[in-house]
Amino acid sequence: MPTTLGTLDQRLREKEMRATVARLGRKYLVVSGKGGVGKTTLAVNLAWLKAREGKRVGLLDVDLHGPDLVGALYLEDSKLGADERGLLVPHKVRDDVSLWTLSVQQLLDRGQEAVMWRGPRKMRAIIQFIGQTAWPELDYFFVDSPPGTGDETLTVVNNIPDIRALVVSTGQSMSVSDVAKALDCLKTCGTEVAGLVDNLSSLICPECGRETPLYGLGGTQELAASLGLECLASLPMDPAAAMAADRLRAPLAEAAPQSALAVKLKALASRL
Repeated sequence: MPTTLGTLDQRLREKEMRATVARLGRKYLVVSGKGGVGKTTLAVNLAWLKAREGKRVGLLDVDLHGPDLVGALYLEDSKLGADERGLLVPHKVRDDVSLWTLSVQQLLDRGQEAVMWRGPRKMRAIIQFIGQTAWPELDYFFVDSPPGTGDETLTVVNNIPDIRALVVSTGQSMSVSDVAKALDCLKTCGTEVAGLVDNLSSLICPECGRETPLYGLGGTQELAASLGLECLASLPMDPAAAMAADRLRAPLAEAAPQSALAVKLKALASRL
């Protein structure tokens, strides 16, 4: 059967994708079946901590309908450009930190502009964000994903076969149930799970520092154990650290490095 122009173009795109993926270093998909469990905060702080170790780090936001990465890094005015080949150029966060970001938010004219895309458009955008972008040579590449097991997650794992999943849950039974579905999706796709993260496991009082469990103990850990996986960390909710981050306009691991949450995030980052 003769090679058509369409087939040739597809092969070239696939070759370009493989070449780009090979430059991305260790790759982690921060994922959950549940919304509101802190995926973006985790992805941003892990990426920041690895960059502060002197690593070259990429951070991609594939939550196309609710992109929060830009806000979490206080990059509201950042925009993406293109190079001479027409490839997107990720935004470098600061001159003294080797961290590059890409979010659909950085392509919008208005901060509150809605992205109303259906499946094929979303898949094409994510393929462009991964394989048709001028990512530099990286040591680490983190992908912040939306909740669920839809187009965004599937497009990432299909195009980055060696990506590993960091699965985020709270101990709440509803969250654990939804995360179990996400883990089933990852298993079906053949995606390796690096481990689970039990987020918002407790509340640290900003006045006295007392730590109080929020959802009871053991939900995330029990799910991990039942599937032969490891719970890598239990992370508290730390309002004082969050307020410091907003005040200093920096990730909380940078703004409140001595906080209990930052210490646990650093321990988790050291394991990646």
